[in-house]
Amino acid sequence: MKLLTKEQAQELDRIAIENMGIPGIDLMGSAGSAVAEYVQNMLAGIHNPKVAIICGKGNNAGDGYKTALDLQEIGLNLYLFIIPTKNEIKGDSLFYYEQCVKKNITLTHSVEPPKQKYDLIIDAILGTGFAEELRAPISDYTKWINNQKSLVLSVDIPSGVNANSGRVAKNAVIADTTVTMGMIKIGMTLEPGKSQCGEIIPVDIGFPDIYNELPGYKYRMADEDLAYKYLKAPNVNTYKHRQGKVLIIAGSCGMTGAAILASLGAIRSGAGLVTTCAPKSLNNIYETNIIEGLTVSCEDDGIGYFTEKNYNAIEKYFGWSDTILIGPGLGEDDLTKELVKKIATNYDKPLVIDADGLRCFAENLALFKEIKSEYIITPHYGELARLMNTNALKISDDIIEYLQKFMCEFNGTLVAKNAPTLIAHGKNVIVNSTGNQGLATGGTGDVLSGVIASFVAQGIPTPIAAELGVFIHGKAADFVAEQKGYRGMIASDLLDVLPQTIMIYE
Repeated sequence: MKLLTKEQAQELDRIAIENMGIPGIDLMGSAGSAVAEYVQNMLAGIHNPKVAIICGKGNNAGDGYKTALDLQEIGLNLYLFIIPTKNEIKGDSLFYYEQCVKKNITLTHSVEPPKQKYDLIIDAILGTGFAEELRAPISDYTKWINNQKSLVLSVDIPSGVNANSGRVAKNAVIADTTVTMGMIKIGMTLEPGKSQCGEIIPVDIGFPDIYNELPGYKYRMADEDLAYKYLKAPNVNTYKHRQGKVLIIAGSCGMTGAAILASLGAIRSGAGLVTTCAPKSLNNIYETNIIEGLTVSCEDDGIGYFTEKNYNAIEKYFGWSDTILIGPGLGEDDLTKELVKKIATNYDKPLVIDADGLRCFAENLALFKEIKSEYIITPHYGELARLMNTNALKISDDIIEYLQKFMCEFNGTLVAKNAPTLIAHGKNVIVNSTGNQGLATGGTGDVLSGVIASFVAQGIPTPIAAELGVFIHGKAADFVAEQKGYRGMIASDLLDVLPQTIMIYE
């Protein structure tokens, strides 16, 4: 499913009207009729329902006026509340406003919300152009809407939700349903905006099919069809060396669990062979817990972490492997960072770099350009903030702005882990559609890195392996949540359900 930024939605509207000669009145009319049709579905079973439509002064309000006209025709008990004065209503909205007046629809211009109760409230106050904070009298209305025990339908996007960032203003409308025009806006898929939208219904109102001609990054939801294409059952005559060989450099004293979870994540998602490098003083922990995998003991002189001295021992496995996963639980020591740099710039097959493996790049982003092959990085927002020399709150506030800024200079595949996780490659960005808040626990990211590395080793192209890894990882979490709920979910639970998750597509 394709998604639009605020700017792309506005450009689509402009091109349709100015370049392709589609009257704005017709687009607005189709939008209002689509809303009215869905209103009837929401009100089914309610005897003699009362409906309030709250209108601002832009095109969103025009959609609301046309909705009122359609609902009047079927005899609904309808009330229009209009925040601006008549003189502030312009353009195509004015056309439908005047039609409402002619049809004697009950309407009130008022900066104060009504006192009555309604079965359904239609939010046609603000559209995709909203960017700042809600102020009176609009905030008085949105607060009133949220305090009613009524069904709420928002037109295009809930008032107070940023169409790009998903940022939510204080007292932004909380909708049960959002009927959005043409395509879903990116901010409606990002938290907290996503939770304000309720059920999202995209409707065709006659926009031309020119998505690929719109400027800027191209956004879409994760495509489950890719799982059916790439995760089919292996050939009957395959063997372990054909199923992908993953070399993992991970773990340190106190963080051996990261290496174990990543290794088992790779094994559980179909890799034929997994070899995990271990600091020698910790090797027994690795061997005890990764019984289906191999280990390489790297001399550490008892310090419990990797150093650049381990490079030669690890390099021997470069030719054997199909991909390297490096980073989970490596720690922060400068000697470990030097090892990561040397491996990343000398390995000539696909790389997956996670967690502590990204620390050396925060000091030198140009180092990414020295990587010889395709690669994937999997930072959470805190790690991405470290790479961009900012803080995680700023990134969380406007991930789209920061992601686009980062991708301008980045030549790999980015997996930005959050709710939801975003996958970016070039100018294409995918919003993952699976997963839940139960993933907010230690170790789940390590499992994810193992799944992605496994898919890469099995020959799936790196951008698709990243997308599929995130999708399957999230779907596994959804299975666990159905069985155990959110709070009790732990990373190893994902390992137990990964095979049955993948089995759906075999």
